[in-house]
Amino acid sequence: MPQKYKVFLETNYIIFTDKAEDLPHWQGSAPLSFEALSEKFEESASFQVLSKDPQKTMRSFFKAFKFIQTAGALVQNANEDAYLWIHRFDHFDLPKGKIEKGEGIIDAAIREVQEETGLNGSFECLAPLRSTFHVYSFKERSVFKQNHWFHMRYQGSLELKPQAEEGIDAVFWLAQSEWKNRLNETYIGLAELLAQF
Repeated sequence: MPQKYKVFLETNYIIFTDKAEDLPHWQGSAPLSFEALSEKFEESASFQVLSKDPQKTMRSFFKAFKFIQTAGALVQNANEDAYLWIHRFDHFDLPKGKIEKGEGIIDAAIREVQEETGLNGSFECLAPLRSTFHVYSFKERSVFKQNHWFHMRYQGSLELKPQAEEGIDAVFWLAQSEWKNRLNETYIGLAELLAQF
């Protein structure tokens, strides 16, 4: 099975793969900054980088970027067809946040869900979902972010409280058919991930 990692910059992306895609190949050396990458994207919508070890090449490609890891979850209510969603920065999103030093990835995902939504019941991790990757600029720093995602089941109080200081203005439950029809309102990397769910 071919290895493939897709790194997004807004709606554009670079695919790191060991099997050629129908995309232009990356020309030149790896970018040293978000600005250099943005300029390259002005020339073409998306690129591919072929490698025998795509994951290693991807990490090397963004070596000069600050690397951040987050964890989050698609949380399913144990008692009904309802999944937890948030609204933040004008996007339909899942709760997630930075993994703290020494913290396990699943523990971080649960903590972030609790903090961002106010849920305080019991969480069960059903399965890991694949990671999503994107790059952006923050305070003049180039950032490469890996988002670790999990599918979880929740049992407990359904009282919700959005974490306003994190830019969250709403928290709500949606049936799977509803959120599947609203994936155009979320980030493209997350939409691609959940379209296969």
